[in-house]
Amino acid sequence: MAEVRHISTSLRFTLELAGEDGKSVNKTLSVSRIGAGAAADDLNALAGSLGGLLEYPVKSVRKYDTGLIENE
Repeated sequence: MAEVRHISTSLRFTLELAGEDGKSVNKTLSVSRIGAGAAADDLNALAGSLGGLLEYPVKSVRKYDTGLIENE
């Protein structure tokens, strides 16, 4: 039977920068090495804390999990 072995978890922040001619420009910032057992509330608190330290407003935060599918 196959199983998925956790490799890594990261958060990707999308920041909204003021662009030329009033157009918005988006940039991303990744935070990695997050524990696999981090609960959604913990990740939300982390995103809020880090977002408050950034120069530009946070448009969105996405969570990415990477795993390896292995046969037993």
